[in-house]
Amino acid sequence: MSESTNSSLLLDKMAERFRYFAGKIYADRSPLYTNLALRVAEDTELLRIAASAQEKAALPNLFFAAVHFLLLNGEHHQLAAFYPSLNNSSRQYDYVYPYFRSFVLEHPEEIREIMMTHSVQTNEVGRCAVLVPAFELVAAQTKRQPLTMIEIGSSAGLTLLWDRYHYRYREGLECGDPNSPLKIECSLRGETRPPIPRELPKVASRTGIDLSPIDANNAENVQWLRALVWPDNQKRAKQLEAAIRLVKQAPQRIITGNALDLIPNLIDKVPDIAPLCVYHSFTLTLVSGEPREKLHALLTKASKKRDLFLVWIEWAKDSETPLL
Repeated sequence: MSESTNSSLLLDKMAERFRYFAGKIYADRSPLYTNLALRVAEDTELLRIAASAQEKAALPNLFFAAVHFLLLNGEHHQLAAFYPSLNNSSRQYDYVYPYFRSFVLEHPEEIREIMMTHSVQTNEVGRCAVLVPAFELVAAQTKRQPLTMIEIGSSAGLTLLWDRYHYRYREGLECGDPNSPLKIECSLRGETRPPIPRELPKVASRTGIDLSPIDANNAENVQWLRALVWPDNQKRAKQLEAAIRLVKQAPQRIITGNALDLIPNLIDKVPDIAPLCVYHSFTLTLVSGEPREKLHALLTKASKKRDLFLVWIEWAKDSETPLL
């Protein structure tokens, strides 16, 4: 197969990835990125720039975050007028693409460099509202003893602090710290109601694992987290700022490394009588095959020797929505 054929196949795969994100990830959530992703998928010149990234599975998020990162850091361009994160307003996104294309073609090397040195690490604290009912089930089965928490894919540790936030579910259901600066709202759909606790489960200890943890005290790292937030989702941007302030006040233990290497030793150090809960959210979504199977095998093996609870939110194969 010729080099040109390989290049063409790669661009076709990249284009399909942008279309997938437009239809399944961005649709109904980010009008800006939906519009841009569909247009980039048809633009060979921009696809060539995007395809230089090492991380292919979440390429659209990485590519758009690189552009957002440059704008947040002060690069002046008319494109900024279309980003609510930069001007607290929104414009007709139907007209954004020529400005986006112009910006990318003016900064191709900077964008490539950012994509080569950064990865997609989204700490979406809103996920905690979904995790809390699952943690309540764990607490109910362990006589409400304080839980030993191990999170896989902690990034900056924002979801490690799930018990420091206040949650407001529809129909007047609330839990968590009423004085927390971070208020998370969550709608409830369908007839089945999850177990919303009156009082959040207690935490004995918490440990995070991440291949490349983000230091919340590092200005550039925090700016990258901001860049990963979709520009037209200002609610999430405000939640991120509140969570970062809390993490700075209460730094968490996050170990750098691969969960497959670290999990066995971490589990062995937890006393058998201590309730242990391992959890992850959208960490394995972009991982398939052997690593995912190895992790499940490790946890299954550990669960035969001690009580171990596993909680996760991930996109399952062939699922239309994430599953808990």
